[in-house]
Amino acid sequence: MKITLIYMAVFLIQLSLNNKSLASTSPAHGTTFLQLKNFETAVNSYIQKGFEGTIIVANDHGPIFSKSSGQAIKGKSDYSTSTVVDIASVSKQFTAAAIMKLVEQGKIKTSHPISFYIENTPEGKAGITVHHLLTHTAGFKRRLGDDEERISRDEFEEQAMAMPLVFGVGEKYHYSNIGYGLLASIVENVSGQDFETYLFEHLLKPAGMFSTGYVRPDWSTRTIPEVNRLYAGFSSPLELLENTKGDFWNLKGSGGIFSTAEDMALWHIALLKEKNLSYESQQQMFTPHVKENDDGYYYGYGWSVVPREGKEPLVWHNGMSFFGKAEYWRLPQSGLMIFVASHEGDVEPWHIANALFKSLAK
Repeated sequence: MKITLIYMAVFLIQLSLNNKSLASTSPAHGTTFLQLKNFETAVNSYIQKGFEGTIIVANDHGPIFSKSSGQAIKGKSDYSTSTVVDIASVSKQFTAAAIMKLVEQGKIKTSHPISFYIENTPEGKAGITVHHLLTHTAGFKRRLGDDEERISRDEFEEQAMAMPLVFGVGEKYHYSNIGYGLLASIVENVSGQDFETYLFEHLLKPAGMFSTGYVRPDWSTRTIPEVNRLYAGFSSPLELLENTKGDFWNLKGSGGIFSTAEDMALWHIALLKEKNLSYESQQQMFTPHVKENDDGYYYGYGWSVVPREGKEPLVWHNGMSFFGKAEYWRLPQSGLMIFVASHEGDVEPWHIANALFKSLAK
């Protein structure tokens, strides 16, 4: 009898362990084992080619696939979905969202001239509206100065207002970090808050994104990838920001935000559930306002938009800096998202994002 009870106990323990194993390998909500296999197949060849970075795919319930490979800091730290990465120009969507939040609060109109929000706007730039800045149609050149250059908000505004435009206002799309820096300045002027504080309180905190920002989060215990080949004497983007003593307006609003794959999935969920921005505001952001080129790409507010005949449009943005590359692709109607980030290596994140995007259609 005692032996029988022992066998029964062993059987029940083994059954419990088997169930836990099945649970840990089961697909996430709304995902099949075949889809997981497709995801694995899509990324494995690139990992074998040397991809170093982090990948996450999410639906409207949360992450459904993730994979990290390689080292963020050589000989010290491996990549994971909690690795803090430089998302570069993917940052622009947060700036656009901040503007739209101010629109919701009745403090800004995108049709208003920027002279409503920036003092001493010269006559030659009086026709520029907030909409022009959001859609890269204000006529500014690409950038004002180098990322590592110390420049205050007042200095940035003054120099931007003094420089000649390279195109007429509203004449054509011309990608400009200057325009998005001015949008960040407008957020501060109108809200009375530091740009990063406004982002956190009104957009990031409601989404549960506590590992996203410039210098507000405590990065001291976090892994931030380091490049082998120094840029301007810096091995990481955090070193660069700290060296500016807070005066990094060549980056603020246009790039340089740090985040994690996990937080970028939270951002996706927050937008879908309207936790921080209304559906109407998001539709303005995802509207193909202006043609980027002849390849079928358009620009919304902080997002690139790709209309697809008979299918929902792809909204996406990429980013590239001296310290990292990132791809953020979304299908809002289907509730699907892809995020891929890396800092070194021969494999571009775009290839993995594209392979995953194709696998979603299978």
